[in-house]
Amino acid sequence: MATPLFDALVVKVRNWANRDSDVLSDSLITDFLDYSADYCYRKLRIPPLEYTYQYTAINSLTAGETSLVVPPDFSELISFSVIDSNSDRYVFNKSLAQAEFNNSFTTKPNYSFSFKGNEIQFYPEAEVGNVYELHYYRRLPDLDATYVVNQTNITLGNCTVASAEDEGAVEFPASSGTYYTGNEVYNWLRDENERVLLWGAFAHALDYLGEDERAMKFFQKQEFAVQELNGEDKLRKAKGASNTVTFEVSQLL
Repeated sequence: MATPLFDALVVKVRNWANRDSDVLSDSLITDFLDYSADYCYRKLRIPPLEYTYQYTAINSLTAGETSLVVPPDFSELISFSVIDSNSDRYVFNKSLAQAEFNNSFTTKPNYSFSFKGNEIQFYPEAEVGNVYELHYYRRLPDLDATYVVNQTNITLGNCTVASAEDEGAVEFPASSGTYYTGNEVYNWLRDENERVLLWGAFAHALDYLGEDERAMKFFQKQEFAVQELNGEDKLRKAKGASNTVTFEVSQLL
């Protein structure tokens, strides 16, 4: 499927490195961009990467639960809390190591939690009417993600009318003769801070090419840019500014 914004990044990395596709293939450059994005997700702590997920009765939360599966885009916890049937909120502020949490001799304090694989375990157990909120830093959709072709995304304008011969064209509804392609998904990191991505990708490309000294310079440029973005958010918080981030939950490939 067409991914013009991502494809442009691939071209920039190849042109800057001044190597043809025999040396730096598209798949290699894609890996370098992904490595760069991974670094950003590990280090950036800013509002555009914050997200809040609610666990309720409609998404498998039941009374007696003591663990919940974290979302697949989870990167790092900010806070975990519960809103009871009286609308009172309680924050789980006791983080325990897994061995301690599951030790039968441990007296777990109220509102304690621990991580086990892709689950967050908690105490006390869930009660009827509880709503749990996981506020966390998340990974964004893949740099080359596109929307899946379905009626919801067509209605929202996330798909484009195409012809049967177009790359990635999907006939929808089936056997209707109306074809669509999914548009490229917005990605804050790629679309608003491509320099941070590119510097990391350049560094990995140079490292691959054996140019260690130049690679280190671009790794340092990426690190500085990440620190700068984190610093801007710290300054915003120090000045008492507020920031509300709203994410559209969409169906992606």
